[in-house]
Amino acid sequence: MANTCKAIGFTGFCKSDIILYFSRILHLIGENVAIIDQSRQEELKYSIPTGLYAQDSVDYRGVDVFLNCEDIELANLPFENYTVLLVDFGVNIKALELIENLKALFIVTDLCRHHTVPLSSCISHIKNRPDSVRIIRDIVYSKINTRYIDSLLQSAQYTNIIAKYEFALNENDYECRLKSQYDDIFKFTKISNDLKNMLVDCITGLFGTEKKILYKALKKAQRGGQKDAGFILEQFSSARYNTQYDCNSCINSTGISHANPDGAQSF
Repeated sequence: MANTCKAIGFTGFCKSDIILYFSRILHLIGENVAIIDQSRQEELKYSIPTGLYAQDSVDYRGVDVFLNCEDIELANLPFENYTVLLVDFGVNIKALELIENLKALFIVTDLCRHHTVPLSSCISHIKNRPDSVRIIRDIVYSKINTRYIDSLLQSAQYTNIIAKYEFALNENDYECRLKSQYDDIFKFTKISNDLKNMLVDCITGLFGTEKKILYKALKKAQRGGQKDAGFILEQFSSARYNTQYDCNSCINSTGISHANPDGAQSF
């Protein structure tokens, strides 16, 4: 993997739409993006047109998607021409054991026990304590709260949590998640402001891109737009990578408004 290439990992469940949203925004700000599916579940192939019939890789509107990679080491794949890799580990323990030099690992789940318990087992095999972003989705008011889910995950024991995000069950977010699986050119104009802000905050923190640039790219990505000459890249390319993310202040979780009990830090 080239030294200039930034690898972002994703482990857990309910995350395919987030990976796709990130890929569209990053593509529109001029990054050469590849998605690698190293999961056993292979959820991404159901969200990529022709993915079910592809053997190795498919180009999805300027983003290359590598499928069926669950038993392949990243170092053995041809990634020299990419600036960003978005790697879906699912709960593939073998793949997670081999991760090195991740910019961040997104740990994503909902409240379901059949998701949190396998994810917890997977996380326990991580060796090198990467920086992580913990996301809990589809939260409903019940005794099964985020504190309890964190006690199951134990992600702070195996990773360095730099941010936490929590999202209440939202019909519009769920609808867009479904559309990302069924539409050839999916649009996510109706996602909640909390989810939009998370996408922008994370890219800003990990890549140092100005929020003004990202919100413009986000709006075009939400409409299903493509990168074109004169859009964003030419206007703003000099502004990318100007800053490093700041991990000195505590955050409140987005989507659910309450103080973060673990002192997870913000971008």
